[in-house]
Amino acid sequence: MPLRLSRSIWEGIFILALIGGAAALTLISLRRADLAKNEAANRPIQSPIGNYVSSNACRACHPGNYASWHTSFHRTMTQVASPTTLLGADVQNDFSFNGRDYKLERNGDKFFVRTRSLGQEYGEPREVVLVTGSHTLQVPWTESHNGRTLEQFPFAYIISEKIWAPVSQTFLMPPELKEYYSLGAWNGACMDCHVTQGQSRFVSGNTWDSRVAEFGIACEACHSEGREHIELNRNPIRRFKLHLTTKTDPSITNPARLAGPTSGLDCGQCHSVWAYNNMSDKLDFNRHGAAFRPGQDDLSQRFVVQPKSSDHQDEKEFIREKEPDFFRNRFWGDGMIRVTGREFNGLQASPCFRGGNFSCISCHEMHSSDMRPASLTNWAKTGQLRPKMDSDEACLQCHRQFASNISAHTHHPENSNGSRCYNCHMPNTTFGLLHAMRSHQVSSPTVTESVEFGRPNACNLCHLNQTLAWTGEKLHDWYNQPLPQLSHDDETIAASAQWIIKGDAGMRALIAWGMGWKPAQEISGRDWLYPYLIYTMTDPYAAVRFDGWKSLQTLPGFADFHFTYTADDRALKVSAGAALQKWLTGKKETEFEPPTALEPNGRFRRDVFERLRDERDNKPILLSE
Repeated sequence: MPLRLSRSIWEGIFILALIGGAAALTLISLRRADLAKNEAANRPIQSPIGNYVSSNACRACHPGNYASWHTSFHRTMTQVASPTTLLGADVQNDFSFNGRDYKLERNGDKFFVRTRSLGQEYGEPREVVLVTGSHTLQVPWTESHNGRTLEQFPFAYIISEKIWAPVSQTFLMPPELKEYYSLGAWNGACMDCHVTQGQSRFVSGNTWDSRVAEFGIACEACHSEGREHIELNRNPIRRFKLHLTTKTDPSITNPARLAGPTSGLDCGQCHSVWAYNNMSDKLDFNRHGAAFRPGQDDLSQRFVVQPKSSDHQDEKEFIREKEPDFFRNRFWGDGMIRVTGREFNGLQASPCFRGGNFSCISCHEMHSSDMRPASLTNWAKTGQLRPKMDSDEACLQCHRQFASNISAHTHHPENSNGSRCYNCHMPNTTFGLLHAMRSHQVSSPTVTESVEFGRPNACNLCHLNQTLAWTGEKLHDWYNQPLPQLSHDDETIAASAQWIIKGDAGMRALIAWGMGWKPAQEISGRDWLYPYLIYTMTDPYAAVRFDGWKSLQTLPGFADFHFTYTADDRALKVSAGAALQKWLTGKKETEFEPPTALEPNGRFRRDVFERLRDERDNKPILLSE
């Protein structure tokens, strides 16, 4: 039979050949001893995988790129729990949810969670071993006493608010789902995108032996395995010969030198809704990790799911049979993505992407050229945008013909928000992490998208106080779009007022957030927004309540309004009543514009409100971030 050597033996032979002699044997022995000493048995571990060498190996030759990456939130997407990485431990230690109490305790540099059913004694402590997220939301994971299988701590820390909330109430999901993500969820799903080259390594039952090349999204996630690159560039003769013949280094991938669609897959391997080609590929992905490497032109074991495209029809039909709400929980009716973190689906469906070399790095950069610490921090917080890409220059770099007179195209004053390219062509129609984000599918606003597919259009996301009929007339006059057939409500009631009352939970969350968006408030007015935002405070979906509260805080008199959005129904109603009374006290009667559907006293027109509420889309929705 053929000789088969284990991976560890092959690695030893490779290193021995590289540096030779007794020194190599010593190095190998020390390396193996260090790994054996440091490997944790109660959580996934960082372990040698293939030719991955980790970001530390890149630092010596690329200190600038390392520094900018180190500042980014990609690096901190998953971290080993410690006093510096676990956020919020000094804010709250005692928690109660869904019939259980939880106590978070610190012992030296480690944290532990003890749990009890209400009225019972606390059980044995479980160590908090990993944390996911460090920018908007952070979720801790505990050991399960079942190998390297993780169990989710059922609370997440909302960083901007400095508050803890049940995890199920930090995602947009039906209120009856109390603990949707729990035992084994990190191993079986989260690690697919929150680490570099993860291997789930399913064992049996709900037991996993998960390993990663590196925690977080590191250098090799975008540039591919680095071992060959390092060895090549450590050899000056080979490096000189390579420069003479190719002028480039084939041992590493530079996304900036790739064609747009290929470059985009660097980001799309994580930032997309993808599915496996078949069960064999799923098992291979689980055991060995992703076969895709940056620079390849497809995801290998997987494909990017586009509901309306003609590819992978059998696979998509299989998905529909196994999970009927799969597409509803991720896409609008016309196939546009509606959840954040899946931007590549939108980009791939854009005419800009299909027609040229447009890609993620047309607007974003993985390494900032401004290395000042304050600039790096701001760069990370603002989405790693390239210089001027938060302006019209993002679009004008290709569509230069509009630069000299942009108002002729937009029909809005040149310096207004209505003349900003991205407000019309990349509106805030995706949702996740408790806030709205811009669509990355470049499109033009229409009334049809709202009437036929239930998606808010860019015009009515800004002109909150206007009807769909008003929008249809403007688009007809300016761009010769056909006048749509509309209902009486669409002709007389502001689109946003309808959406926030009778839309599905995802739509309601978008509009609740949008009513706090400064450009919309400036053009639509703010006085009429109070009752709508106060109304959201009793919405059955926690995410809607959160965004309604945060938008209410942007209105005069409510900046410091306290609201526990995770409270029980009785407390929610008390808070909403107090907010309404606070607004109405001392308020003079005024004539509100008819589309707002408000009485002069500031209350809803009862007949309109009750009818719209009865028409609400109550089908359960879980936006799968």
